[in-house]
Amino acid sequence: MKKKLKITQRKSIKKDIVKWRTRSRKTKIILILLTVVATASLVIIALPYLPRLHYLIFRPKINPAPYQQAAVVTKKKEIVAPLPEEVKKGNRLILPQIGVNAQIIEGQNIYVIGKNQGVWHETSNIDPTQTGNIVIAGHRFLYTATNGGYFYNLPELKVDDKIFIRWNSSVFEYQVYNTRTVLPTEVDIKDPDPQVPKKLTMYTCYPLGSTAKRFVVEAKQL
Repeated sequence: MKKKLKITQRKSIKKDIVKWRTRSRKTKIILILLTVVATASLVIIALPYLPRLHYLIFRPKINPAPYQQAAVVTKKKEIVAPLPEEVKKGNRLILPQIGVNAQIIEGQNIYVIGKNQGVWHETSNIDPTQTGNIVIAGHRFLYTATNGGYFYNLPELKVDDKIFIRWNSSVFEYQVYNTRTVLPTEVDIKDPDPQVPKKLTMYTCYPLGSTAKRFVVEAKQL
């Protein structure tokens, strides 16, 4: 009788061990899945702020001197000599203070710049050689971009900062005179300003990760 009881107890213990091991495997799988999900979530949350960290650490800038000299040559109506970005194609927007040298892309809407190939020239009928308001829009952040978007650090621009537009064989210099945030419905930022005959307006989404507002930089051609 005792032997049978012992055998029964052993079988019961074995069953308990098998059940424990099975539960243990399931628990491990669940824990692994939860860890993967939690890690992915943290990456998704943190990724939009990494370009900001990169900016704070490295403070990328572009030497404005060649562009300033080229702008003087343009005013004299002479042909500008090759510049540092000549290997890069198309008309270009240069923001020395935040290290941006982006191609100005033409098209009917902002989708023409796709995965951050450049910035969008919204007012295609106006260029730096004409009187009016040149409006340029760009992405603030894209998960598909290497380092955010070209306008990720646009809010870092301050009054009196210099901006340059490389347009065909000429360079035009601008100076920031105002920055502000507006609602998406405030489309008057695209209107010409009688007080600023040759104006440049740049805008992007604000705050980071939201389309609730627009951050706007207004500059005048010097």
